Amino acid sequence: MKRLLVLFFLVIFIFSCTQISEKNIDPNFVFCLYNKDENPTSLLFTESLDDDGRPIFQIPLSSSRIQEREYIYKNGFFYRLSSQTSVFTKYQLQGSSFVLVDSIQLKNRDFETITWKDDDNLIAVCREDAENRTPQARLYQINVAGMKIVKQDTIVLPFANKEYSALHLGLVNIENDDLWLAYSFFKSTGKYGHTTSDTTYYATIKYDSFKLKNIQIETRSTYPGGFNIIQSYSFKDEEGDYYFMTNPGIALGNNPKLPTAIFRKRKGQLLVDQDYMINISRSIGNHAYGIWYVGNGKAIIRNEQKKLYTDFSNFHAVYQFEYRLVDLQSGSIEKIQIPLDKGTQKENVWADGKYVYFAIDGSNDQHRVWKYDLQTKEISKGLKLPNNTNFIVRMDYLK
Repeated sequence: MKRLLVLFFLVIFIFSCTQISEKNIDPNFVFCLYNKDENPTSLLFTESLDDDGRPIFQIPLSSSRIQEREYIYKNGFFYRLSSQTSVFTKYQLQGSSFVLVDSIQLKNRDFETITWKDDDNLIAVCREDAENRTPQARLYQINVAGMKIVKQDTIVLPFANKEYSALHLGLVNIENDDLWLAYSFFKSTGKYGHTTSDTTYYATIKYDSFKLKNIQIETRSTYPGGFNIIQSYSFKDEEGDYYFMTNPGIALGNNPKLPTAIFRKRKGQLLVDQDYMINISRSIGNHAYGIWYVGNGKAIIRNEQKKLYTDFSNFHAVYQFEYRLVDLQSGSIEKIQIPLDKGTQKENVWADGKYVYFAIDGSNDQHRVWKYDLQTKEISKGLKLPNNTNFIVRMDYLK
């Protein structure tokens, strides 16, 4: 299996990274991690995830706590899509340094979801403020080879109401020249709080003209997807069927009375399958955040444990997160017996067809990769991260 999302962290000053070594390296994996005490946040590169492996070099980033994670890796280049600066930037790893290749100034901020139209064209969607409060989405198609915007336009989406007027753009996909967009609406409940309405909308839009073809209403769950530049919420299986997860728990949609669930849109079909739903919350009694396909009709989810946290104030700091294997055909869900994890919005799962690898921040202050054999269900230790690690944000495969 080949995952091409970068393993990165919020780097405002990435082009000023310190060069560690002059030698040419060819890493397979990269980790983005926090470091303890006076040591800076870093990117760590390695050639193997095995227990006897060791990092080959490390690039320190800014020593301050950075506020963004919007990084993408594809075909040898790293891209940053910043929701703070509205700049799309391209970098390349040369030796053990990052080199700035090019950048584009975009009009908008608040980018939430992306997809690749093909290897050279990235589709990025964000909210666009409007004076009349009509919910609008702004779409950019960026040709990353030439670093040019080749298509951009505004999409007006219906079904906003006065109570829930803020737009959440959770998922985007392109199939048969149609743009498919899953979204919902939310409202503020205080300085930092919010809650999401009970309804999800699936819009099908002609990509050449941006004309709306169809709206499908979903009431079985809410808050589709999430900030997928950071964490995975959808995938296509071997048949081309599109699976995705809703996230109404307190860490994302904050409408916990509705279930976290997995849905399916068959290849070539206009509508989401109304006969298919895996109700995760009913099965495990908790909400989940993040889903990763591991092949052969199986996926991994990362779930909370509501008995272990007080409220959102300590949600990210408590060692509470479990990982479970979901059978997408039968709906069965099986807990994987690895140490409890902490932290929210982590892209830390990768699979190669035989093993699933998990980058875990364990309660014994050990930061390690764990291996799960998909056939035998055996669990074994993998790469141990340096002792100055205190939090792993991402783990990704670069080949």
